[in-house]
Amino acid sequence: MNSVYRAAAAAGLSYNAPLGAQRAADLTGRLAPDRPGWRALDLGCGSGELLMQLCAAYRIAGDGVESDAAAGERARQRAAERELSAQVTFHSQDAAVWSKPAELVVNIGAGHIWGDTGQALTALHRLTEPGGKALFADGFYRAAPDDNVREMFGDLPDLAALARAAVDAGFRPLHIAESTLAEWDDFESDWRAGVERLGTPDARAFADQRRDGYLGGYRGVVGFGWLILTPA
Repeated sequence: MNSVYRAAAAAGLSYNAPLGAQRAADLTGRLAPDRPGWRALDLGCGSGELLMQLCAAYRIAGDGVESDAAAGERARQRAAERELSAQVTFHSQDAAVWSKPAELVVNIGAGHIWGDTGQALTALHRLTEPGGKALFADGFYRAAPDDNVREMFGDLPDLAALARAAVDAGFRPLHIAESTLAEWDDFESDWRAGVERLGTPDARAFADQRRDGYLGGYRGVVGFGWLILTPA
């Protein structure tokens, strides 16, 4: 994917995932620290929105790790605007090499950092302190994909297999849910709107391709699962 288009799309998003405000609030509530002294860690944090929301809600410190320099800079700017710079630190580096555990670990749509789903969950388990919580969110097939969709997304598990992978990695699932179709529609529309704002013929052609791929291909076929986990 053209990096210019990806950056333009992400710049206008609160969350670079099919995540609505109601779900974000629900997840924040479910991820409440069980005791004082917790620290948050978001691996592949993008612009850091959910991390800042968690840290502000519970007055805890946190680290966001993001290899995309532009996304990291947006995160720092947003933290400064909310007066969270002393509370949340953003690191411009590869999350795959991060080694400091935390009590509250987040990874949304970025399991590819470590390779496949199993490797991602194994890494998250290693980085989640005993008694802590992890939020892992990623794509899955909720219906059988056609060849075009499979070519776009590869070999995704179904939701049950995603949960089994978490158990196999040493977690116990506390909460499992999936994004609604409305959340997907809003995310895809807002993502394309960022590309549309570039205003060039090539950008519009790319947005058309993305819209056709979604509406005529993976809408309702690819799901996005939200798993809140705790180390077994």
